[in-house]
Amino acid sequence: MGSSSKMNLNELKGLAEVAARQAGDFLNQSKSEKKQVYKEEGRDIKLIIDQDTEKLIRASLQAKDIPILGEEYGGEIADEKYWVIDPIDGTANYFRGLDECCISIALMEGVEALIGVIYNFNNNQMYTAVKDHGAFLNNKKISVSDIASKNKASITTGFPASETIESSMNFLENLKGWKKVRMFGSAALSCAYVASGKCDYYAEKGIFLWDFAAGICLVKEAGGNITYSLIDKDRYEVIASNGLI
Repeated sequence: MGSSSKMNLNELKGLAEVAARQAGDFLNQSKSEKKQVYKEEGRDIKLIIDQDTEKLIRASLQAKDIPILGEEYGGEIADEKYWVIDPIDGTANYFRGLDECCISIALMEGVEALIGVIYNFNNNQMYTAVKDHGAFLNNKKISVSDIASKNKASITTGFPASETIESSMNFLENLKGWKKVRMFGSAALSCAYVASGKCDYYAEKGIFLWDFAAGICLVKEAGGNITYSLIDKDRYEVIASNGLI
């Protein structure tokens, strides 16, 4: 990677951070207002403020003429560079006043993650990573944990919206043997917690690219492993770990 393209990625990371901070300010200011639901399907909830926040982020990022894929207004996975944004990852938490929610912005090129920005606006924690240049929390370098045994490790996951008793039992079976099990309700924050060594392993089925795209870069740059595979048209199974478990 030449210095000019590195410059470019650093500049784009800065743009994503500014976009995330603006969106975070907006979401913090809006906390006390009544939140309007525009769609509630099964266990999913979508708020008008999700749409408003994505519009704000898109307006900030559009300066660079890079295509955008977002949860609210769509877009395409491209071979060239494209942004992937989730205006609020953990909408249900935001709706109920829980602080486990964040803004997630990634820059992808095909299936490769070049930049990851995850901003928990509730506590001003900004996780950032640029490919080949490390991962940071509020500009301090972070790395995955060095815990190598499951019985000392924390797993974070999400309870699957499974149709069968059998799949629920399998899910519970897989949680045996871990020291701690955590469910935060945000895939992006779960990835950030693995990257920063707050958790050791994250596994979830049925999530979308915008839920974990920024986490790909963060986990890799913090020294961890992350794998993801499509399980249907646009939902993924994701596993992120410190690489030792």
